[in-house]
Amino acid sequence: MMPVIEAERVTAGQLASNLEVFGGPEPGDSTVRVAVRVSAHLSFADLLGLLTFEGELTWGELGDDAVVRESLQYAVLNTTLDTMESYSRRAMAALRGEPKPGDAGDPNIVRFVRAVAVAVTRAFGVAEPEGSRRLCGGPVGQVLEALSMADCETW
Repeated sequence: MMPVIEAERVTAGQLASNLEVFGGPEPGDSTVRVAVRVSAHLSFADLLGLLTFEGELTWGELGDDAVVRESLQYAVLNTTLDTMESYSRRAMAALRGEPKPGDAGDPNIVRFVRAVAVAVTRAFGVAEPEGSRRLCGGPVGQVLEALSMADCETW
């Protein structure tokens, strides 16, 4: 499923300088920037894919919701819609325990994707939709809500 970008009016703020792309202070940068808001609606799979393959999150950062949200900002800006869709498919396959061939060589990919899924559910309040394939005896969404980063075998 492709993410949705609403075709509503883009809002722009005041012109400013000495700011970096996300509005943080950037002393000495005289580039004039304008704040622009774009509304994007991302699914669980979109969030999971972006944060797994583009977010550059470490295991330790997965527990910090603010870092997870900030990482998503960078991931969205760095990713095309086609790449985002590809990331979504790869992440969901790994979440089901069936990583794509290119990802299967990473022994930690399934465990990491499951940890990212827990972070997505906690930070954004969205879980995998009901009716998904079953994982370890229960729907993935229920498993992710109830469990920590343990391997499937320990569930």
